[in-house]
Amino acid sequence: MKRFFFYLLIMLMPLLSATRLYSHHSFSAVYDGTKQTSIAGVVTQFRFVNPHAMMSLDVKDDSGKVVKWVVEFDGRLNLSNFGWTENSIKAGEHVTVTGNPSHTEPNRIFFLKLLHADGTELVRGSLQRANSIEEDRRQRALQRAQQK
Repeated sequence: MKRFFFYLLIMLMPLLSATRLYSHHSFSAVYDGTKQTSIAGVVTQFRFVNPHAMMSLDVKDDSGKVVKWVVEFDGRLNLSNFGWTENSIKAGEHVTVTGNPSHTEPNRIFFLKLLHADGTELVRGSLQRANSIEEDRRQRALQRAQQK
């Protein structure tokens, strides 16, 4: 009987470990994907790292007090695939960021879109990819309509 429980424990260990490791990547446990928040402020730091790039931002609240915000991004590899570099966002620049707010921290969002002061825009890779796919579909539909 002791042997049975020993083997049962050995067999369950990978399952229990996999659940713990997977939980690190749970978006909905930290962020509310149904809501979006926009903030404007001055970048104090942009860290182009894995597992998630991070940006610190000084934002003035309604009373004029400076409040520190944290913006979390996809990882360096994912951002690099869409042309990002460590110089895509620079400390000292004024930006407006739109993202999903955190359930757990009031001054934290997950990046969706960033607007630089010069009007250039950075968009989350998955949104950029979705827009590209939709544009490809429109182009193919247009070509089919012209062939008829």
